Amino acid sequence: MRVIRRLVATLALAGAPSLALAGGAERVDLSYRVFLGGLPVVQVDTSTTIDAGRYRMDSLTRTVGLWETLFKARMQSRVDGALDTATAGARPNLYQVRYDGRVGKRRSINVFFDHDGPSEIVAAPPNAEDGRRPVEPEFLLGAMDPATAAILAAEGGNEADICRRDFKIFDGRRRYDVAFENKGVETIQADHKDFFSGEAVHCVIRYRRIKGFDPDWERTDAKKYPNEVSVWFARFPDLPRAIPVKVQVTTEYGIAMAQLVARGLAPTDSLSDAAALLPPPDMDRMGG
Repeated sequence: MRVIRRLVATLALAGAPSLALAGGAERVDLSYRVFLGGLPVVQVDTSTTIDAGRYRMDSLTRTVGLWETLFKARMQSRVDGALDTATAGARPNLYQVRYDGRVGKRRSINVFFDHDGPSEIVAAPPNAEDGRRPVEPEFLLGAMDPATAAILAAEGGNEADICRRDFKIFDGRRRYDVAFENKGVETIQADHKDFFSGEAVHCVIRYRRIKGFDPDWERTDAKKYPNEVSVWFARFPDLPRAIPVKVQVTTEYGIAMAQLVARGLAPTDSLSDAAALLPPPDMDRMGG
């Protein structure tokens, strides 16, 4: 399950639209299917709205196939924030996560931000119940949520500028650093007609754990999981910027992979002034 969460976190870091959208509010919809050992295990659907100086990204992650039978789970996330096109920057206001499933605890997280980073964390149940020490305030300075980092990561006028930034990330429980490296353009040969084939920018994302990780897992299992994930970005004529078409990580169980399976761009309603709160986690009402 940790491998799948890493892939899902990587999609959150990669699958958002450009800051350059102008005019009325527009929404980019992306869907990914995650495979482990060649079998589909998870579907990730994201919807990102850019409305003048504001943005919102919603994500629903759900189990599919055999995993739906064995480990049925749903996770929703949402971030609302403000854009600064003059500096190519973005600042989150509120980041939310809701999880319910057969594995792990039902969980709700709200992270409120100010100009310096996370200012208030509300978690139910509290993170301390998992034996996690609170992330000290000095480690939160300048940190942002995974989805906001995604909006900034793929900014660039051409392929050479994609994946050239580093970020401090806080997801409500863990504080980690991510560094993006552009490895150049490669040609992808897909083995299925629904997957992308063609030229794409190979991006390597490297993680460094800082604070807030499960201490038992750190002692026993952390070294089993790689700190690198590969992402391939490609451009489409109907979308405003390059998007991830493939995500891959090598694990002790084999290759885990996410493939883009659907995309779309549509006009939508303007965002409200206030960030909308997600309801409490309830697997039967979280979609899929």
